[in-house]
Amino acid sequence: MRSMRVQIWVAVLIAAVGFLAVMPAMRVAIDSQSLRLATALLAGIAIISGLALALEVRRQGLRIEQLRGWVNLVAGESESLRREIAPEADAVDRVQLAIIDMLGMRMDQQGAIYRRLGDVLNAIPDGIVVMTPEGLISLVNAAGRPLFGGRDPVIGTSIYETLSRHSLGDALALARGSDRPVTASLHTVWADAIHATVTRIGTDGSALLRFPSTEVASVALEHDFSLHDRPAQAIVVTPQTALAELPAMAIDTETTGLDPQNDRVISIGAVRLHGARLIRSWTMNMLVNPGRSIPTRTIPVHGISNAMVADAPAFEQVAGRVLEQTSGLVLVGCHVDFDVAILRAELRRCGHDWQPTASLDVRLLYAGLFPKQGTLSLDDIAADLGVRAIGRHSALGDALTAGEIFVRLVPVLSERGVTTLEAAQALQQKAARRLGPGGGAHRSVPAP
Repeated sequence: MRSMRVQIWVAVLIAAVGFLAVMPAMRVAIDSQSLRLATALLAGIAIISGLALALEVRRQGLRIEQLRGWVNLVAGESESLRREIAPEADAVDRVQLAIIDMLGMRMDQQGAIYRRLGDVLNAIPDGIVVMTPEGLISLVNAAGRPLFGGRDPVIGTSIYETLSRHSLGDALALARGSDRPVTASLHTVWADAIHATVTRIGTDGSALLRFPSTEVASVALEHDFSLHDRPAQAIVVTPQTALAELPAMAIDTETTGLDPQNDRVISIGAVRLHGARLIRSWTMNMLVNPGRSIPTRTIPVHGISNAMVADAPAFEQVAGRVLEQTSGLVLVGCHVDFDVAILRAELRRCGHDWQPTASLDVRLLYAGLFPKQGTLSLDDIAADLGVRAIGRHSALGDALTAGEIFVRLVPVLSERGVTTLEAAQALQQKAARRLGPGGGAHRSVPAP
């Protein structure tokens, strides 16, 4: 409203001054007395408009100065602490400087609050971890740090590299449906049980995990001496190699999609096998930068975001390691043909014509042994064989689960007379023909 009044006064002033300037030049028959009256009237209007405009400008200046005072008051800044303002600074300059002062003070205050919050959280003996809806760790206190071993940094990494997606997902689902913290038994990707309290934060899926100090200590002090095991001396694999002595590697990949020729690898997980032994001391777990954006629809499946792979090596930088570690080994997995196909495509881009020694699919082996089973998902097979599915939809987690399933299948295969690599391949080929192209469970990602 005040702005409209200013515009009106400016228009009237300009019109009056302009008319006064034009009148002497007008060659019209106007009575001199009338001309003088009109001129005096217009001059009066111009003076009044000018005074009104000056008054309005002064009023606006006072309002701006009042606003600066309110800014300083909100900032909690006393008059003596205000920065010195140059005499030539106008009202707008004063407000701008006041706002800058307020923002600076607010940032200092916020920093102090964060420091105090950090001191409080680090003084809590229980482990505290905050995670985003995508599973990224946004906060961890000193007591919670041992949960993640030697990983550095922890902030910004995926919690599913440490905790089983399945057990944590169940706990998060319970927490979202409750107004109170829920107690849950979680599992690490190595199948270690750990008790925790899970509390939802807001409505976007974020959560706070609290691990009692006794649980944190137990995780830090647990041991697994099987980690000292080493793979047996490598042998040349032939069709007649006994399954009980088969040098193998359980492997899984996470990818940008399901097209082996066009999609790219973003994570590789693997663990060594020797017959019916899973060798936990030898694992491979790496992120790979695909050189393209990871589709948003796939991130909830594998929990790997673009930020997580931003500093990861490109596949060409890890190709040599993949070739070396898979050399002479039979690859084992669930839908392992997909993993072989996409690794073959990646290695071909790097100039390598790679083909694994052989491959065995635990899903097809299970289907061959138990043809009446209706579902063939990795979770269902694991449950039926007493294998705890850990770190699902993470490359290492799925590789470990597939490896544990294979370890359980080897003695069952032996009992059924399937004792060699050749016999196992024949069994899975028979199961594949029976199931057909769309039979059983298959890899999937959400539709766009």
